[in-house]
Amino acid sequence: MNETYIFGHQNPDTDATLSSICYGKYLESKWMNIKVIKLWELNNETKYLLNLLDIEEPPTVTNLAEWSDIVLTDHNDKSQSIADREKYNILQVIDHHNFGNFSTGKPAFIRAEPLCSSCSVIYKIFVENNYSIDQKTASMLIAAILSDSLFWKSPTSTDEDKEIVNKLNQIAEIKDLEKFAMDMFAAKSDLGDISIEEIIKSDYKMFEVNGTKFGVGVLETTNPAYSLDKKEAIAEELNNIRTKSWLDFIMFSVVDIIQEVNTTISGSDEDKKIISEAFWVDFEWCTADLGNVLSRKKQVIPVLNKYFG
Repeated sequence: MNETYIFGHQNPDTDATLSSICYGKYLESKWMNIKVIKLWELNNETKYLLNLLDIEEPPTVTNLAEWSDIVLTDHNDKSQSIADREKYNILQVIDHHNFGNFSTGKPAFIRAEPLCSSCSVIYKIFVENNYSIDQKTASMLIAAILSDSLFWKSPTSTDEDKEIVNKLNQIAEIKDLEKFAMDMFAAKSDLGDISIEEIIKSDYKMFEVNGTKFGVGVLETTNPAYSLDKKEAIAEELNNIRTKSWLDFIMFSVVDIIQEVNTTISGSDEDKKIISEAFWVDFEWCTADLGNVLSRKKQVIPVLNKYFG
């Protein structure tokens, strides 16, 4: 039986990683030969959760044999996926994002819903197919939903997501969901051992609109001062990434989870001009206060799509 590879987007976050692990287990129950992989290194939040739940970290794989069968979770955009994706056979996509430049060579199973997490979508698939959810799987699904929703502070959160977490916690039996979430966020905020580039790319995605290629990094943290104290170095590295990746625009937002405030950093006069015009803000040296803009998916990308469109 041929091996099928399942993975989330580049620069994988908690939802991308845990959705692949959970859905991979489900596909194995359907007699598929599944190998869970990741496309880059994990952030500290995801590493913390894998250690907490005693889950093996998927290997990093960036190149597969031509025409390998693949399953995508938590993404569909080609620029956020494995390199040369057109060489592979997409069997399935499980996602909660918009579809822009997506296409397949053959018909594929696609399930996408406007929920805050791919793991919310996966929970619904499990229920619909009478798949038994054990305690560890329930905990993983909850962790991903709480991560993507910023414990319900993100505007992507829905009542259905909250209902799903409540149902899952009847299995997971997490005594204090808020503490569970805050411990995750604290782990994500621990950046003492990573480089400036890794800070920017800990949650980073690339997009393309009408021929304009751009990157948007987000750091959701309970300790914004750590990164903002390094704003000059971050601004300089943003310019380096912009040049190396042949981008037309790049921005990096530090989201204070507690105060619910977005401070965006830019190192290029051209990029500052775009951010100022798109979001109606002013820069003070290399930072701008975007206020209560917490969601890249719902509050940043739609604005940039409109600006570049």
